[in-house]
Amino acid sequence: MMLSPEELDNLRSYKRMLFDLYWEKFGVFYLQAMPHPNLEIGKRGLLGDEVEEGIVLVFGDKAVRGLNSQKEYLFAELQFGSRWEEAIIPWDSVSRYFDKSQYSLTQVKYISDFELPPSSKQGHNSNLKSVPMDNTGGKVIKVDFGGKGSK
Repeated sequence: MMLSPEELDNLRSYKRMLFDLYWEKFGVFYLQAMPHPNLEIGKRGLLGDEVEEGIVLVFGDKAVRGLNSQKEYLFAELQFGSRWEEAIIPWDSVSRYFDKSQYSLTQVKYISDFELPPSSKQGHNSNLKSVPMDNTGGKVIKVDFGGKGSK
């Protein structure tokens, strides 16, 4: 089923609001991103089963830096072991959020490239390639590395 441009914008906005809510309410939470042409996980990429099943990414004050939320995607530097990788996560690829203890699980529709309206496909891949590093034009979440209780 193809979404209208308005439905697509609403779904992306909803996923973005959910991300903000999980970031604010949980110390650590997880986001599942399904395979998508615009999903980039630094030099690492998707490995093994992730190519088919997607990847679960950890978000918390020690595993993330440089968050930059845009209308169509989330940019973040994520830690994989001892390496940091720049990630571009299209909201269209997000399928699930859940907290560490799994008290909260939110599943949302992810959008594959063939479900995008024709007007959204024009230049779709190229729109995500330039991440504004000066944080202009997007919602920026400041990370407090002091923990949830510090002020």
